[in-house]
Amino acid sequence: MKAFMKTTFATLLVCALFSIGAYAGDKGKTEKKMVTLTDDIMVNGTLVKAGDYEIKFDETAGTLSILRNGKVKATAPAHLEQRTDKAKNTSLRTVEKDNLAQLLGVTFGGWNQDVILGTSSAGVAGSQQ
Repeated sequence: MKAFMKTTFATLLVCALFSIGAYAGDKGKTEKKMVTLTDDIMVNGTLVKAGDYEIKFDETAGTLSILRNGKVKATAPAHLEQRTDKAKNTSLRTVEKDNLAQLLGVTFGGWNQDVILGTSSAGVAGSQQ
């Protein structure tokens, strides 16, 4: 009976360690934040009207999605670029083009990297919204 208990305990311990490892391995792969757009904004060719949205970055897929009520309104390829310091707040990086704000990237509060739209790692300049 003692051998059975030891084997059962060891099996449970191994399962617990694998579960923790799997959970920790997924951490940071996806980030979601609620934002309020005060103006309409263009995201990868899609017009997103002003309002409350969820911004979701999937690092594994390399995509940034804009969702409203669980439905994807816009999506764009995105990548990470290193910051010199941790961001204090979540903010959107935009540029004005043809009298309409174009989304260039997202900074998530507490991150030391920026999410930049596009697949290259070329530098991007713009204003904070």
